[in-house]
Amino acid sequence: MVYAPTVNGWGYSDVITNGQSLIGTVNVSQQIFNNKTREANLEKIGLESGSLVNARKISVNELKRTITAQYLATFSALAERKVQEEVLANMVNEASVLKSWAEQGVGRQTDYLSLQVEMMTVKRNIGDLDLQYRKEFFNLNLICGVTDTTFCNLNLPVIQDTLTNQTENLLIFKRFLTDSLLINNEKQLLDRKYQPALSWFADGGLINNEPRNLYQNFGLSFGLSMTLPVFDGNQRKINYNKIRMHEETRKYYLDNLRVRYQTQVSQLKDELKNTRLLMKENEKQVALLHELIAANLALVNTGSASITAYILSLQNLIEAKYAGLRYQIRVQYVINELNFWRQ
Repeated sequence: MVYAPTVNGWGYSDVITNGQSLIGTVNVSQQIFNNKTREANLEKIGLESGSLVNARKISVNELKRTITAQYLATFSALAERKVQEEVLANMVNEASVLKSWAEQGVGRQTDYLSLQVEMMTVKRNIGDLDLQYRKEFFNLNLICGVTDTTFCNLNLPVIQDTLTNQTENLLIFKRFLTDSLLINNEKQLLDRKYQPALSWFADGGLINNEPRNLYQNFGLSFGLSMTLPVFDGNQRKINYNKIRMHEETRKYYLDNLRVRYQTQVSQLKDELKNTRLLMKENEKQVALLHELIAANLALVNTGSASITAYILSLQNLIEAKYAGLRYQIRVQYVINELNFWRQ
């Protein structure tokens, strides 16, 4: 229904189909009684925005996990180097004693030479670990976007364990909740599309058939229109099937993620518990090795034993300290992984 008023000859010319006409209008239209459609569209925008925010938070957490893991790898190389340096310092002190005894003919030359060979091995290990530390430190700076090439000592981080039992509120699960709401919103918009719609429209401008009356043919028109869907070639049914498939896919991935989450968290908790138990046992072994080294050193200094037993006990101490470092770092690494899944 359209109404184009004319007043005293002023207004649009009558439209003719077999002649020339000059038309220039500006048109506006708006659907009325469409609050539910407008609310559904606003809800869609809010859900899509929330989905982007959630994806950004997940990316930030992944970056934090990566940086923390790289920091632990860097600290591991540095800490292992320090262990070797500590052992080397003890060897240097003992070597000076053995050298003096060998020169005086009190001690055996072979003991001093054996200790020298072991010291060369330790020095080579220190060099290798220093190269590894520098490489890991460079990678850490690269991930963090730091251009400074200065090396510094790192401390073992103490990562706090984040405890939570509300799995559905975790970031990795919120995505599926948002997807569910988006699918439901899509269905609402589809339903609204197939409901009768009433709109108003208006236009204003020029419609002229006679050039001499051009100045009189500026006018306007307005009216109402109703849209009533009749047949769309089964597009509605096809779209409903697509929405149903999207929902089934969402549920499948959600169920799969729940299983992965429970399995991963359970395995990490078990690993954390066992690593801490092994760490305690290793601490006992380190204490015993210190006693053994002291005893072997006393025997070597009195000439009652060869340097071989002392070197062997030192090697065992290095391995035990390495194991202790690996357990400490592993505990922090596992907690880092747990925190990522629990965010």
